[in-house]
Amino acid sequence: MEDLREAQQVIKEASWMDDKEVTNCTACKKEFSISRRKHHCRNCGEIFCNECSDNKMPLPSSAKPVRVCDTCQTFLLQRYSSGK
Repeated sequence: MEDLREAQQVIKEASWMDDKEVTNCTACKKEFSISRRKHHCRNCGEIFCNECSDNKMPLPSSAKPVRVCDTCQTFLLQRYSSGK
């Protein structure tokens, strides 16, 4: 868990993307619209559509599971499963 906190601290230093500056999903590049809303990954801070960020994971910074992107989910699951 300590390694996860260290990894979280490194990621926390990454900036939270500004909604106004992002017009397309970071992962799939689909354009945002009224029906395709923007969602911040609570781990990396980047902006994704719902399809690319419909995962919930517990993070050291939150008392309950929060939205994470597909990439962060894969990374966090590997970290949790390796016990590091």
